[in-house]
Amino acid sequence: MLPIYLQALSFHDIYGNGDDCIHAAADMAAELGIAGLDIEDRLLENYEPEYLQELAHSVGSRGVQFGYAGVIVPFNEPVSSIPGEIERAKALIDAVPHLGISSIRIPGNGVVNGQTLEFTFEKVREKFQTVCDYAADAGVTVFLHNHNHGSTPSTGAQVLKMLDEVDSPALAHVVDTGQFQGSPGSSGDGAPAKVAEEQLYESIEMCAPRASLARTKFYFADSGDEQWLDYPRIVRILKNAKFDSPLSIVYEPRGDVLSKDALPKAVKYLTELFENS
Repeated sequence: MLPIYLQALSFHDIYGNGDDCIHAAADMAAELGIAGLDIEDRLLENYEPEYLQELAHSVGSRGVQFGYAGVIVPFNEPVSSIPGEIERAKALIDAVPHLGISSIRIPGNGVVNGQTLEFTFEKVREKFQTVCDYAADAGVTVFLHNHNHGSTPSTGAQVLKMLDEVDSPALAHVVDTGQFQGSPGSSGDGAPAKVAEEQLYESIEMCAPRASLARTKFYFADSGDEQWLDYPRIVRILKNAKFDSPLSIVYEPRGDVLSKDALPKAVKYLTELFENS
């Protein structure tokens, strides 16, 4: 079975946006016997080495480990927010070694305020080039994250174009199963019906061979297994692409199932699919 990590931000429904989410994710990862947890920059109290090292010790003492650390991006703001994002990414790159983390995750930006897709895409490309240049010197991997919410890159074709145009050994790709265009869980050009459109699966199939990590999104809007996304199909796509990298489970509730109940259910469901399909 592939290594499984829990996205700590998934616990924000119970603990808000703070490091209590990190401790909860570490506890659950240890209880479930999985690899560990992924975090977001917004969950960290500060970047002081002593605080980060104590947090790393607390997580490690449970027998689990950190995966990646993500950078928040304001999708509804114009690309004028990018210089600030770059500075925050650089600060996170400097901080993550104290946590034993060697990779960060960054999405693109929203196509807003009358900007064209082409203009925004170019600014996002420049953002990734700048961050990757800095990360390469630090020995940190930068995961390009496909993310809709009206942003780019949010299709398979856009992701592949970005991967091809950013020239850096630090660049990698995290394929998010619930954030391509066509996903009912994303905004922007996401599907209005609560069933994923074909273009979502086409994008996953295009990008899976280039991915070094998969963010497996769960919504659990209704009782039973995940219904908005066809995970038997997604798992087949990943297997056909010979995907052999970690899985990061991300829970974005669309119903009344709490994270403490949803995440163990998602781990069990995903594990069974990979073992039996």
